[in-house]
Amino acid sequence: MKPIIGIVARSHKDINGDAALVCYESLNRSIIKAGGIAFTILPNQDIEYNTSVPNEIKRLTNEEKENLKRLVDMCDGIIQPGGNKLFEYDQFIYEYAKSKDIPILGICAGMQLICLNEVKEENILRKVNENNTHRVKEEKYVHKVILEDNNILIDILKEKEFEVNSKHTYCVDKIGDLKLLAKSEDGIVEAIQVKNKKFIVGLQWHPESMFTYDNIQHKIFDYFINICKQ
Repeated sequence: MKPIIGIVARSHKDINGDAALVCYESLNRSIIKAGGIAFTILPNQDIEYNTSVPNEIKRLTNEEKENLKRLVDMCDGIIQPGGNKLFEYDQFIYEYAKSKDIPILGICAGMQLICLNEVKEENILRKVNENNTHRVKEEKYVHKVILEDNNILIDILKEKEFEVNSKHTYCVDKIGDLKLLAKSEDGIVEAIQVKNKKFIVGLQWHPESMFTYDNIQHKIFDYFINICKQ
């Protein structure tokens, strides 16, 4: 059977300015192409997330936590996608999935979420400078990623370096005990891994944005779906 991949919804506004909680189509299609079934995990608090400030909203109740657990328990893998905000429900889903050793792929803000949860220090994120060359709209390839030796991404991609598409305005400055997998040519952390887990990997770039033209990047989703089948 195809594995069910839970995608944590991100807040968004449509062209009319109406609030939405979304799964980006490119991510859904990447999962389908790799042989999985996408399942959007929505937050269950009665909150307008687009206008909310994450550290100012009410905390999850025990009942809300139990309901999120039920949703995660339906999944064979979890993807924490990119976005502009991270909420308590993001953190709770991550920690619960980790405790169950469910494979997790963090993309962009999703990678930063992994770092925030794993590195018990303040100020591990910083805004990239205005001349950041990682974010160029409408470009297929924006910058290089260089992999460290002997890590899971080399095993998956069979490449030491490659060009990618990024969208981030923040980057990670500290990774603590996380395993460093890759950096950009200008030294920004591009990929990390949580040690001693089946699969918890964070990527700063967006492989799902490249799925229609870059088969190298899609190997990440192929591998992730295969490990979720186990």
